[in-house]
Amino acid sequence: MSTIAKALNLLDLFTPARPAIGLSDVQRLAGRDKATVHRHLVALSDAGFLEQDPATRAYRLGHALTRLAAMRAQTVPAGDMVSSLVEDISRQAGELVHLSQLRGFDLVSISHAEVHDHPVRVTFDAAGLPPLFNTSSGKVILAYSAQPFVSAAMAEHQVRSGAPLQNDAVLRDIEAVRAQGYAATRDALEQGVSSVAIPVFDAQGGVMGACSVAYPTARGHDPKEIAALLIARGPDLTARLGGIVPTAVADIWNERHAVPERRQP
Repeated sequence: MSTIAKALNLLDLFTPARPAIGLSDVQRLAGRDKATVHRHLVALSDAGFLEQDPATRAYRLGHALTRLAAMRAQTVPAGDMVSSLVEDISRQAGELVHLSQLRGFDLVSISHAEVHDHPVRVTFDAAGLPPLFNTSSGKVILAYSAQPFVSAAMAEHQVRSGAPLQNDAVLRDIEAVRAQGYAATRDALEQGVSSVAIPVFDAQGGVMGACSVAYPTARGHDPKEIAALLIARGPDLTARLGGIVPTAVADIWNERHAVPERRQP
């Protein structure tokens, strides 16, 4: 690893739970000698990537990162940030992969890919995504949303559809999703179509969207295997969009789901 890479890797030590770190703690966390760590911290500070608290002398993220993050958000479409990863997941799953973002009570497409040779495919319309309910993407978003949003989404859905929801059943369903870290549906929205989805989070650790794999039910996939494949890429998906996976979710993903072997399309 180059000297520049070693220095920049120190930035990954900073988290919402650990926004400021002293020299000794940086050395301990990085596992490097104190002189080298100090030299890297000074270089990062000179470049504006870090700054020191005048009172505690602890290091925190600097102004240059704010400027670069804002520039990236303005100049790089969200789809471009994740397109190569979405394609890779599709290639590994051999199915349609779709990344969507929550806007109000609706899902908006960010990126999708179908890198496989199956003649039978799931119909996908990026301009006409289904509502939150009865989709794996919607369920996983609801599972990690605050209760006031869930209640408002239920009320909005009933107004739009004119059909009442079984609220207790919905709440039990999303509680189960939250406990396992992913959502799965079978023939829910459309007969013959199943899907599995994981949440995607923003910079504050709040759910902002979902990534799903949709496939013909007759293909016979094990939802747990698809979930493990998605979960293996979940942190990278969230990171590429500037977010962070909450510790509670990361713990569930790490404890319950093994990474599957790569599948050839």
